[in-house]
Amino acid sequence: MKLFDVIPGNFFSVLSSGNREIYFDALMILHEMFKFELNIRVDDYISSLIAILEDRSFELEEDDEIQDGGLTLSGKARLILNRFVRSGWVDKEFLDGSFIEIITPRSYAIAIMKVLSDLGNSSLQEYNSLVFATFSGLKQAKTENESHMYEAVLSAKANTEQLQYALRTLYHGIRGFLRSIVEQQDVNLLLKDHFGEYKKMSDRIYHPIKTMDSVHRYMAPIQSLLTEILADDKLMETMRDRAISIKKYENEAAADEEIIRNIDYILDAYQTVGDLVGEIDRKHSIYTKSSIEKIQYLMTADQTIKGKLAELLKTYARTRDDRRDQLAEIMEKNICVNRQEFFDSQSLYHKNVKSRRINTTPLTVELDDSLTDFAEEYFWEQIKKGYSTAKIRAFVNNLFREGASRIEAKNIEISSDSDFILLILAVIRENDRGTPYTIEIGKGRIQRNGYVIPNMTIIKKEVQNNVE
Repeated sequence: MKLFDVIPGNFFSVLSSGNREIYFDALMILHEMFKFELNIRVDDYISSLIAILEDRSFELEEDDEIQDGGLTLSGKARLILNRFVRSGWVDKEFLDGSFIEIITPRSYAIAIMKVLSDLGNSSLQEYNSLVFATFSGLKQAKTENESHMYEAVLSAKANTEQLQYALRTLYHGIRGFLRSIVEQQDVNLLLKDHFGEYKKMSDRIYHPIKTMDSVHRYMAPIQSLLTEILADDKLMETMRDRAISIKKYENEAAADEEIIRNIDYILDAYQTVGDLVGEIDRKHSIYTKSSIEKIQYLMTADQTIKGKLAELLKTYARTRDDRRDQLAEIMEKNICVNRQEFFDSQSLYHKNVKSRRINTTPLTVELDDSLTDFAEEYFWEQIKKGYSTAKIRAFVNNLFREGASRIEAKNIEISSDSDFILLILAVIRENDRGTPYTIEIGKGRIQRNGYVIPNMTIIKKEVQNNVE
């Protein structure tokens, strides 16, 4: 079924009218009377409307019919009531057995009025102990009165749906406060939000969830109870019979399907509710940290001439076009600033003057042989520290695998620059005393893993001596 198959097409016209604020107040009066009175009399409602119409302007709609005597307060009130009747919010009828006119709100209008009342009410709803109520209801039915387990499951599902709704509302509420931190530049309003509105929400919703109605405390017992219910065939049969007697299902299979679907919903919800509470904890910590840091930043803002000038310029940027020229004139008279087309972080500083390179005769550098010798010694010293003789010998010994006495260049493995340097040093230090190998250099070069090395053969000295 579609929405406008249920409600009239002009149902929401009262909320888009030029009189929408008056219509909203009129609907809230009707909602309050609905909560306390079974039959709402037209005269009582008209009297309540007159009280809110004093000193308020009311614009006539195209289809409003003005009665003789002009547009009095009573006439305005009746126009409002007639507007609600035409747009499908209420019906007017007579009380049974009398000529007293009463107002009957439409069923869908009652739900919409409740939503509007919640939106227009800035006070927070008290959080109910939904998790504990779910646990206690299931536990009591399981231990004391299994014949009412079906009602306990239905109540548990309703509580779980409300819990999910409350947690998600809390999560997005915290995100809303986080956005306000970024947008807010007034430290007093930040303090009001932090110690007023946010603390109120935290005390009424967040704190009870973490203490008296701890999700983590009752989550496992609830899941255990529901698992036991599903495993108890006799109890499931009792619930099925109870469901059929209450809702008049066509067959037992339909009743079983609904019961299992409700239990599965609760089990699935409590599988994920822990992660949701954890995410709320994280957002709560982020908000607390961000709020305190923003308050500290605004309270310790730069009070120097530069800081005050920056504040003036930010105020100028936020000013509407019709007042911007006026503000610019005041600033020009008092602080001697000039209008700029563009403004960035470097605009308050003098631009660096770049010097031009001039072609002149290079300075003569006199080479000193002693300096060259010192640099060469220093270079070799650094090589020795990084690639010691022991490291070079160990590298060569690793080349002779499985008792081999000689290795050709095509079989030498070079996996990194370090291996390549060690091989170079091994060739350079071939003639050092105690070196256990000799190298024969052949013709050409060979590529090994991207490195080019001479076509050479490394031979162990004891093998060479035996050959001689």
